[in-house]
Amino acid sequence: MARVRFVPLGKEREVRAGATILSAANHAHVPIGQSCSGDGICGWCKVRILEGGRHLAPPGERERKLFATYGYAGNERAACQARVHGDVSVTTSYW
Repeated sequence: MARVRFVPLGKEREVRAGATILSAANHAHVPIGQSCSGDGICGWCKVRILEGGRHLAPPGERERKLFATYGYAGNERAACQARVHGDVSVTTSYW
């Protein structure tokens, strides 16, 4: 199991290894921007990784396309694509 913390909301959710950050957010009732229902094409679910980035699976092809299209920074990931394998803390600009 892995724990996803949502800063500064003070919410967190324990998920099975391999779950996405978006799935954890949905189960914790944390709002994450999206228009593609987690299909990895809109880029709105960008989150900044505060801690535990090493506990995320490497970006796949779809997420790398989002990086290039929307100019993600090195510490940003698409919540719908980033798979959690250990504890991680995230934030967004709109919380």
